[in-house]
Amino acid sequence: MTFLAILRRSILGAFGIVFLLVQGAQGADRAFFVGNWYGVGEPDDPSISYIDSYQADGTFHSEFRKCERGEVVWHQTETGKWSFSNGVLRMISDTIDGKPDRFDNSYTVEVASGDEFRARLQDPGFLFIERRLAKFEFPPCYVGA
Repeated sequence: MTFLAILRRSILGAFGIVFLLVQGAQGADRAFFVGNWYGVGEPDDPSISYIDSYQADGTFHSEFRKCERGEVVWHQTETGKWSFSNGVLRMISDTIDGKPDRFDNSYTVEVASGDEFRARLQDPGFLFIERRLAKFEFPPCYVGA
């Protein structure tokens, strides 16, 4: 085998290893989001709370609510597809309150560690802070949002 053939195999092998490592890291990053996440605040109303449930198959279910004086005064559901790549979480809804509708939002993930992540909606730049939940369940309204 010539020197060039050995060098070519070494370079191709190195690229293959790098490719596998990058793919594994992206898979691990994506896996981080699978589960239930709770947050408070929306760009147009800081008192709205929500739960996002990200499934491993790339689907999501979200619920939003607003409480006033210990009572739920507004509630909305949303379903669709999600993905995570290159530090961007993308959510594309296909239903709102069970009816066909579409939103396509991208969030730049600024921090993702432990049981919390922070993601900034790219337009208008609102920062969402979400904490992992063991199950899909809102706290009672009297606790807060």
